[in-house]
Amino acid sequence: MAFLSSNNSIIYNGFAAGIYGCVGIILLLALIFGLRAKRNVKKEVVTKLPDGFSPLDVQRIFIGKTYPRRLTAALITHWAQMGYIKVKYLSKHTVRLTKIKDMPMHFDKDAVFFDRGTYVRERELFKAAMKKAAGGKPINIHMPLVTKDTAKNISQMFAAREDEGVYSSMHYTLKVITFALSILPLLLSAILFGALTGNYMLIMMFFMAVIGLIVLIFVRGMPIIFKAVWCGMWLGASVGGSLGIWIGSGVNDYLGVIYVAAAILFVGPIVLIRFVDYREKINLSDYSDLTNYKKYLLKASADEVGDDYYNALPFLHTFNIKWIVGRRYKDLPPPKWYSNDPDREVLL
Repeated sequence: MAFLSSNNSIIYNGFAAGIYGCVGIILLLALIFGLRAKRNVKKEVVTKLPDGFSPLDVQRIFIGKTYPRRLTAALITHWAQMGYIKVKYLSKHTVRLTKIKDMPMHFDKDAVFFDRGTYVRERELFKAAMKKAAGGKPINIHMPLVTKDTAKNISQMFAAREDEGVYSSMHYTLKVITFALSILPLLLSAILFGALTGNYMLIMMFFMAVIGLIVLIFVRGMPIIFKAVWCGMWLGASVGGSLGIWIGSGVNDYLGVIYVAAAILFVGPIVLIRFVDYREKINLSDYSDLTNYKKYLLKASADEVGDDYYNALPFLHTFNIKWIVGRRYKDLPPPKWYSNDPDREVLL
């Protein structure tokens, strides 16, 4: 491995400082903003959510988007508690849904909801679910209620964004900054390699890698096999080739800048960027209430929750803690909306 000359060492150290500086800023942004919502959680006990609060509201408040396909059991119990459906036990994994009434329009006096944008989407979701359950068709509580295309079409039916009131414009600015800082080290390493060796081919490989990364992260509709091949050629081959050329050149990379640049290219946009968010003040308050309600459900005894258990049941499913606390309530009688339940193994 060749040692760097004095001038080349200065160039190398300067670029290394820039690369490590980008990584440091990303980590700092993730630390500061990733914990912002948690730092704003108030020390208080929340034993009940507002009337009409939906499992979809939980997802919207926590992550700014709803994924109804992950909430089958939560939505079924919520709709049953709201009086929209009855549920009949069929087997350990399946139930039959019987519609009692439609969800009211959002402007109807009988409509009870927390967020209007979420409610109107949920109403369309309810109609799609009832269509699937028509004629007494069994519904598997562990499978999505609707297809991926149906969920996507419902989400796109309305002009208001799901994250409206959750994230501010600063949120998206921080995301762009984090993404740029994640790809910049690979570009700096390519320029550095060219300055040290006169070979600037790595700059072209950098742009190929960025194209592959953009496809990997932002192109949702591409078939998974085609996407894997595309990203393998543009992203994997480019990054792997850059590493190979660096190592084969004999340049003394004593600070490991190419390894750091390659690592942050993946870790930054895919992992660390998730911790960089900037929420609206009202969302911070809702986030605090939900966090404290989840803590309450985890700690509360069956006597403390009492008759409110079936109101809490949709959120035990939504928070994915039903399997932790469910045994506390095994002696409760089934609710009026649930029938033919010989062993209470399904939703209760």
